Amino acid sequence: MESLRIGQSWGTTSYAGVADEVEDGCGVDWREWEQEYAERARDEPEARFTLGWLRQEQGDAEGAAEAFQRLVEGRDRRLHGKALLYLGALREARGEHESACELYRQAERSRKHERYGQRYRSRAALRLGALLRRLGRQEEAQAAFARAIARGEEDHDRGVVAEVRRLTGTETPMEAADRLYARADRDGAAAVIAEHYGAAALDLADRMFAGDYEAARAAVADLGEAGRGAAAALLTDLAMVWTRERDDKTAAGKAVQLAAATGRAAEGYRSTVERLGPEAAAGTGEAAERLLKALSDAGDEESVIALATAAVTAHPKAAGAGFRSLGDAAVRRGDHAAAVRWFGRGAEIEGIDEGARAASLYHLGDSLQELGETARAREAFARAEAGFTDDGNAGPAARRRAEAAYAQGDRSAAYEDWARAALRSARSDHGEKTAARAACLLAEFLGEVGAEDLARAVGAAVRQIGDQGFQRAVDKCTGTQQAKGDQLHAVFHFAHWALEAGDKEPALALLEKTAEGQGRYAADAAVTVGAEAHYDGDNAAAREWWRRALAKGIKKSSHKAVFNLGLVAKDEHDLAELLEHYGPVAESDHKDGPLFAAHIAELQYWLGDWDEAVRWYRRTLAATDDPELVSEAGYRVGEILLGRNDHEAARLCLRRAADSGYEPFATQAEELLTRMA
Repeated sequence: MESLRIGQSWGTTSYAGVADEVEDGCGVDWREWEQEYAERARDEPEARFTLGWLRQEQGDAEGAAEAFQRLVEGRDRRLHGKALLYLGALREARGEHESACELYRQAERSRKHERYGQRYRSRAALRLGALLRRLGRQEEAQAAFARAIARGEEDHDRGVVAEVRRLTGTETPMEAADRLYARADRDGAAAVIAEHYGAAALDLADRMFAGDYEAARAAVADLGEAGRGAAAALLTDLAMVWTRERDDKTAAGKAVQLAAATGRAAEGYRSTVERLGPEAAAGTGEAAERLLKALSDAGDEESVIALATAAVTAHPKAAGAGFRSLGDAAVRRGDHAAAVRWFGRGAEIEGIDEGARAASLYHLGDSLQELGETARAREAFARAEAGFTDDGNAGPAARRRAEAAYAQGDRSAAYEDWARAALRSARSDHGEKTAARAACLLAEFLGEVGAEDLARAVGAAVRQIGDQGFQRAVDKCTGTQQAKGDQLHAVFHFAHWALEAGDKEPALALLEKTAEGQGRYAADAAVTVGAEAHYDGDNAAAREWWRRALAKGIKKSSHKAVFNLGLVAKDEHDLAELLEHYGPVAESDHKDGPLFAAHIAELQYWLGDWDEAVRWYRRTLAATDDPELVSEAGYRVGEILLGRNDHEAARLCLRRAADSGYEPFATQAEELLTRMA
């Protein structure tokens, strides 16, 4: 057990400094330290443990046992498991095997440590397994080792997992080579590497173990085609071992990068997993995921397909991520049929968690919608919503499900889905209590606008969410709810989504009710109602709604209202009103200042006031490099200055417009520059 001994590496509060000086013989008097900790041990459990450790180091097993026993019997449970573990080790050293076994079992049952989690539980199971194995009680030993691994993996305690594998003879060749090299047994490590990967891989392995990654990269580059397969297998295996056993991810990342650089990563992964078997590959999924990402980032789709396919059994989570990356790539190039194929494969992998499956299903639904397969998309979104465990993801799935239902003409189902999406969104953003009030307010508003059937859909949506606590919170809502703040979240989004789908009558009625309230959702509702009035050609009503939004004093909503008011003023060539709304922003350092200045300049240009057009366009040119804004402002200023025979200034502006590449002004600017040449 020396490679994972009880001691400082086990978090005995790491007696760095004092303990090291004692061990190094730097003149520190053991008795002096023991006396100090004996005095402190009366009141301090930590000091009592240190006292036991000091006595143990001096060979005073009885004194150490007495100190640890006092901790075991004491009220302070923080060091209970740790003391049991050390006391068990003392009994084991004295040959009191049954007593040691019982102490290890008690340590396994101790509560989690506030800092170290299950560390002492897992080590107790490990030592118990090792002791039982020496006693010939193999079945009990294997059960103890299994508990040690389970607790180690739960706490990401790589050391205990590696030690169990060594003790049980399930250590892989790469784990053995890594351990031997760490103990300075380079010959032993080399023998293992040569046996399992061939002599050609020795130089690469030695450089990787030494941490000389640049030299390792050079070694990979020098390999012939015949040696690349073995190198890929070695590097993949090494990445898996280092991922499982090291907290620092740097070395594992280097191994992944070099494995990808061999051009044979999928082959290397496949041979490694086939040789080790799925059980030996447990806990190394992160390495497989990183390897897939490296290949995906490099655009090596063929290797991603091969590796993801090979990973389905040993690393299903990584396989799912690989298929999703293939689907994403297909979407980016507009090949939705291929995307459906890859997202579908990711969704049907056995052994992945439901959240990962739901993510694949959600993307599958998107691609099916793009292909016009609405019925299949609706089914995919339904499965995605059911699979997501958090409302933040389930809500968008419910919304997409509603859109598919509405497209199929199933209005009732669509509104239940929208209601569920709105309530999930409110739960995710504002918590259960606010969401419950939002649900009641949504039902109340729907009843007030004469949409009783939709109000009933809200009740159905609450039941469909399936959270009894949330159902009770909704049931407790009594009386008229206050139409303000976050309680308007569900009403606003429910109405907005219905409006986007084209069902204007109930949506606008709800938004107008929402706009009567207070807060950001009320202000945004007023902005939306104003926009709809504008689209219907009623700018007077639009202005009224936008001014109501301004009156609510919500900064972001007010900015939207100002933006809309200015655009309408510009369309109507009302310079005074445009300056009222856009002037203050254009003359400020607001991020939209250059845009607002360009709008003012354009109206001045239309009105033929060249001086003012140049002045405002120059504000735009001085404050932004946005290609669209620069192309227009540069061209227009250059055009005006050219007409005034100010060729040098015109050339500078036109050149900037031409270099922006934004059409049509870039080409027009280039034409003027050509004429000037």
